[in-house]
Amino acid sequence: MRRPHLRRPQLRDLASFLVSFVIALIGAVGVILFFESRDEAPVEGGRDVPGKIYHGEPVLSPGLEDAVAKGNVVVLHRDVRVPAGTSDLAQGAGPRLEDIGLAVLFEPEPTLRTRLAAIADGRIEYANTPEELRNFVDFHLGP
Repeated sequence: MRRPHLRRPQLRDLASFLVSFVIALIGAVGVILFFESRDEAPVEGGRDVPGKIYHGEPVLSPGLEDAVAKGNVVVLHRDVRVPAGTSDLAQGAGPRLEDIGLAVLFEPEPTLRTRLAAIADGRIEYANTPEELRNFVDFHLGP
């Protein structure tokens, strides 16, 4: 049984195809790199994450730990009552949003050195006014 051999026209066709393919591939990569260099939007991981790394202090109850794990923000306050303006951080989010991780939860914590602290996604932000926490809450829950 004879093996079919490639004839010269078939070799030329194959070589032409390979050259065309390589040129198209180089062109596609060039177009991608061109648009990538023009993109000024920050990469998700490249954003500055507000707050410091949360090392477990102040300690959260297991229920609040679960809430933070779902994506919620927990705002701790030193005073018995929530300081004026602090509830505005929740922007009217009700308890229904807690299940899907889009709520701001408030909890008294008398051991705080500052009036307020917010915890979310392994980060903590200390503040004396609710306005100082706005960026932190917006970052973790969206504006």
